[in-house]
Amino acid sequence: MKKNAYVVDVSSYNPSDLSTYKNCGATMAIVKVSEGVAYRNPKGAAQIASAKSLGMECAGYFFCTFSNDLNGARAQALYAVESAKIMGLSGGSYLATDWETGTGASYNNVNGGKSKNTQAVLLTMDVIASAGYKPLLYSGAYLLKSNIDTSVILSHYPNSLWVASYPTSNAVSTANMNYFPAIPGVALWQFTDNWNGIHTDASIAVIDSDNKNNAEGDEDMGWHPEINVTELGRFKVTRPDGAQLYKDSDLTIPIAGAVKPAGGTYKIFKARNGAVNAGGQQWFSQADGLTKVNPLSVNQKAKGIICKIIADDAYTQNETTPNCAGIKYLPAGSSWKVISKKGDYLEIGGEKDGRYVLASKCKIILW
Repeated sequence: MKKNAYVVDVSSYNPSDLSTYKNCGATMAIVKVSEGVAYRNPKGAAQIASAKSLGMECAGYFFCTFSNDLNGARAQALYAVESAKIMGLSGGSYLATDWETGTGASYNNVNGGKSKNTQAVLLTMDVIASAGYKPLLYSGAYLLKSNIDTSVILSHYPNSLWVASYPTSNAVSTANMNYFPAIPGVALWQFTDNWNGIHTDASIAVIDSDNKNNAEGDEDMGWHPEINVTELGRFKVTRPDGAQLYKDSDLTIPIAGAVKPAGGTYKIFKARNGAVNAGGQQWFSQADGLTKVNPLSVNQKAKGIICKIIADDAYTQNETTPNCAGIKYLPAGSSWKVISKKGDYLEIGGEKDGRYVLASKCKIILW
């Protein structure tokens, strides 16, 4: 697995010949091998053989239906290992536990308690590792944050998370870094379920096969600037030889001698047509760096936003008006999930603890 490489995951719903995905730029395929203890992907062997013949790296995954039952977890992991071997998945390849909500025959209860869920999932990864494969855990960002103790998983298997996080099912060709999941230990990020309009899941590799990711020095993936609530965002130059500044958003008039070095960060004032404005007549191409936009600047009910308290006198209140009685003290440095923005206030809680905090006493963390 090469960092920044595109990866597709396939099942019996996909063709046996993976040439289409290879031609789109995928260099790795993750093939479903099994589900439960009675189903094997009938195309699995052919898909693995196709990936190998095309020079693609190959991995596998199995869909869980054990909820948090330890006996079921062990049995399904053993069945997955057996299936992977039968289908020709080479030893030392990645084999992922796909633990998510299911329906019907694929029902998987994810609400049985974080500790028990974690124990069951970890058991499958232990079985996989004992069989000579490299374990991964796949799920959506929300479930991994709320229903699994990922710190326990990562203490056993560093950089082993394969996380789904994307805003739309419309056709997507490249990853939108504004939706990179705010979870440590990500190895693969599934950024779309409709890659290039061919209705196929696609991920981008965050680590190389040596298992090094942003937690071990990737400054770009680990860059989480803190900005004022009213700001649009930040731009960081990542192109090794620097980023050219232009006088126009069409990027047709370069500013002589204005090449900003890699690592430089800039406040964003406007964004247009793949370009970001760094003030006045100064435009960067977004292709030359990493753009992180404050979702609250375009949608006051944007989800997944985190604010950090920066004042020593921050309190919640139940009205969006000045000088209301404080209900709950919020320590400086503490972080809170934002429900919405209402005027000069952020909604972060309920009536009991106080719904609103003055936005000027907070910073927004851009993930």
